[in-house]
Amino acid sequence: MTINQFISFLILIISFTACKDVKDVEKVNEKSEIVSSDLIVDHFNIWVKNPTKAKERLTDIGFYAVPDSLSLIHTGQGTTGKYFYFLNGYLELIFVYHQNEFDANNALNTALDFKERVNFETNGASPFSIALQVKEYNIEKIPFEKIRYHQEWMEENESIYSAKNSKINLKEPSIFVVYPEIEATKFETISDLKNIPDEYAFARSFYKHPNGAEKVTKISITTTGTNTQTETITAINGIENISIQNGKEHLMELYFDNNIQDKTIDLRPELPLIVYL
Repeated sequence: MTINQFISFLILIISFTACKDVKDVEKVNEKSEIVSSDLIVDHFNIWVKNPTKAKERLTDIGFYAVPDSLSLIHTGQGTTGKYFYFLNGYLELIFVYHQNEFDANNALNTALDFKERVNFETNGASPFSIALQVKEYNIEKIPFEKIRYHQEWMEENESIYSAKNSKINLKEPSIFVVYPEIEATKFETISDLKNIPDEYAFARSFYKHPNGAEKVTKISITTTGTNTQTETITAINGIENISIQNGKEHLMELYFDNNIQDKTIDLRPELPLIVYL
């Protein structure tokens, strides 16, 4: 296993009568329970225009960033990211690094929302994406309409599945499902980092943040125009410790370790992000 393969392994959702209201709530609750049992947050993205400044804002408050030399390049997509690993997932600051490749990919994949998301500053699109894992991986368990996305570097039977609704309603976060080979590696505790092979011991430092953050325990995303009753958003809101709601601006709020340090850090305007440590 090469270093890049290992890094890829680490990084690679007015009723008519009172009676009907009750029944609809019961159905939503039942569906949420099913969704919750099948879906897990893998990682989350923020589209950025100035990745260097965005990265600095996070490192300035004590987050350790994966070295740029080891950051995954999305071959064929024209994008890459600045990465921040946590025990149960990671944050990617995603941006365009090769405009021609980016444009060519969008011309081939017209049903996807990359070119709209990258222009979030002018078109009002949400700059956020949520990547999901499906337990006991089976694409039939994805509870919303989906679009298959495949690149040449993926095996023939491997694909990412994007929510169809992410292209239709740009004001809500983009949602997609990753396949097992690129799922984020998760650790229960800091001591479990010893399970990373000694030859890649350098990667253990990626999870050890000077500010003490270890796990993301809650993700709250505010949008400026989401229909929270769609299959896609219902699915996401059915996952434990994540919520999507409407508000006055696009905003992501990340809670680490149940806000044990009782610290709040607002990174706006450089990043639409509030961190709770």
